[in-house]
Amino acid sequence: MTDGVERAQDRRNLLERIAARIPGIKGYLDRELRREVDKMQRDWLAEQVDRARGSLNGKVRDWSRAGSIAGLDLAATAEKALDRLANRIRHADYGYTGFFEAVKIRERELAALYEFDLGLIAMVDALAAQVEALPASAAEPALRELLEAITRADRRFDERARIFEDVTEKGGR
Repeated sequence: MTDGVERAQDRRNLLERIAARIPGIKGYLDRELRREVDKMQRDWLAEQVDRARGSLNGKVRDWSRAGSIAGLDLAATAEKALDRLANRIRHADYGYTGFFEAVKIRERELAALYEFDLGLIAMVDALAAQVEALPASAAEPALRELLEAITRADRRFDERARIFEDVTEKGGR
C-alpha cells in the first residue's frame, strides 16, 4: 500500500504540492490521498473476485451444455457467495477519517488496515486459482471445497470490520 500512496504523492499537481507545505494541510492531504488509494485498491480487488465469478459462470455454461448438471446448485451458491464477497470488498468502510472528524485514525492504524487489505490479494488469487482448477464436469466435491474456501474468505473479510471498529473505538490511540 505504501508504494501506491508514494506513487500517488508523486503525481500531485503544483497546487497540491504548495498546499502540502502549509502546516496542518499536509496531513489532511496525505489522509485524503490514502483514502483514494484505499478505494482504488478495494475496487481492483472486487474486480478480481468478479472475474473469478465470471470464470465460474463460464464453467457452469460449459457443464450445462455437456449435460453435467449434478452440481449446478452448488455452483449457483458459490457464484452468489463470490458476488457477495465482491460487493463487501467494494463497499467496505474506508480506512480514513476526515479532517474534522471526532475520531482520528493515525497513520500507524491506517497502515495496519492497508496491510490487511493487501493480504486479501493472496486470498482472492487463491479463490481465482481454485475456480480455474475446477474439473470439466460439475464435480460436487470440488464445488463444495470452493464454497468452503469462499466462506473462509468471507469470514476473513469480517476481520477487517473488527480491525476498523477497534481502531475507531480507540480513536487512534
